[in-house]
Amino acid sequence: MPHIPHIASPRRVMVVGGRELDITAKQVVDAMRNVEPEPIRDHLVEIVNTEFPPKQVLATITGWDRQSFTTMEANRVLARLGFHCCRIGHRSDGVDQADPSPMDRRVAAVEAALAVAQEAIAGLSKRVAELEQATR
Repeated sequence: MPHIPHIASPRRVMVVGGRELDITAKQVVDAMRNVEPEPIRDHLVEIVNTEFPPKQVLATITGWDRQSFTTMEANRVLARLGFHCCRIGHRSDGVDQADPSPMDRRVAAVEAALAVAQEAIAGLSKRVAELEQATR
């Protein structure tokens, strides 16, 4: 049975692509309750016994264009809210666990580094805006 995060979870404020996101696991579950999952390519997130592509979930709950954030950012948000995120073939339920290829490992490392860099840039942009506002 897939992991269902504690629904009474506190709000989590995160920065995604320079935008602030304030959301709870319950809000995600409620928003995805009657949504038909799209085909899964490589990454998935389990939400109440249903597997979704992470970008579908983040786009649905925020209304943001999918081009404006990465899969790794969507995974980071959903994992912080307590949802199980993984690549196909890496599930914890015992389903076919193939080793990732060297290319997959490199791509995952680059995506993770990109997500960290984007979060840092967003934080710096916010700080610069605050400083500019303070000097006016």
